[in-house]
This record gives sequence, structure tokens and C-alpha cells, in this order.
Amino acid sequence: MSRRRTSRAGCGARGAEAAAAFLAGQEITHTQCGQCGTVIAGVNGRYSCGVCGWTNPWWEGIKPLPTAEDDMTA
Repeated sequence: MSRRRTSRAGCGARGAEAAAAFLAGQEITHTQCGQCGTVIAGVNGRYSCGVCGWTNPWWEGIKPLPTAEDDMTA
């Protein structure tokens, strides 16, 4: 017997609009890994290499991180 996912309250049209606005502000960026040189992709200048595990510091991103007030589920 499989379980079905039920929709969350508040995920209607207003939630979809908020999600679309959030996604519109995201940018996929590319660079070379700072440790092994593998070409990697990240979101808004934040990277993590799947080959060697290197990650860049959070403050090197090109946009500020969202705040607690930006979290719709809080």
C-alpha cells in the first residue's frame, strides 16, 4: 500500500506566485572547483563540488541569503 502526498495548506495560487517570484531571482552560475579544478554549477555563486567535496564560503555568493522573514513556512 503506497501513501499519497496530500497538498499543504497555503500552497494555492498565492503560494505558487511566491514560489515563481523566488525562482525568478535565482541564477545558475558556473566556475571551477577551488580544490580539484572540476567545472561545477551553483546557485547565485554558491558552490559545492561533488567530486572532492569542496565548498566555497557562503559570503562569496552574488546575492544575499534569504532571511527568516523570507521563509513562508515559518
